[in-house]
Amino acid sequence: MKKHIGSTIALVIGALLIASGAANLSPALISGLTIVLGALAYRSAKKRKLADVSNSALRLTIEIVGVVLSILIVFLQKDLKHLITSDPVPNLLIPLWVLIAYLVVSLKKNKPNVHLEN
Repeated sequence: MKKHIGSTIALVIGALLIASGAANLSPALISGLTIVLGALAYRSAKKRKLADVSNSALRLTIEIVGVVLSILIVFLQKDLKHLITSDPVPNLLIPLWVLIAYLVVSLKKNKPNVHLEN
């Protein structure tokens, strides 16, 4: 559990944002969906890197679709330039963070398991 604490926190925050934004379709709903999709893709990629799950093409495809959807949810809004200038966190920083976090974990090289004997 400790190795996935960051994505667990992101999932909780995303779920809370979805719940708070669902009532009146506020920007919190879009932020929550972006965070949840990004956190799920990140967690899956991290599990692949740690060899907790198989490294399959289906898993990789689902991760990429999740990241792309999380970015499209934000960037397909009307009047995006105004939204980014008036409220940059949910409309620029969160999707950028999702993309950077996913790329970092998926492109990071695996550390070889070295066992030193005394």
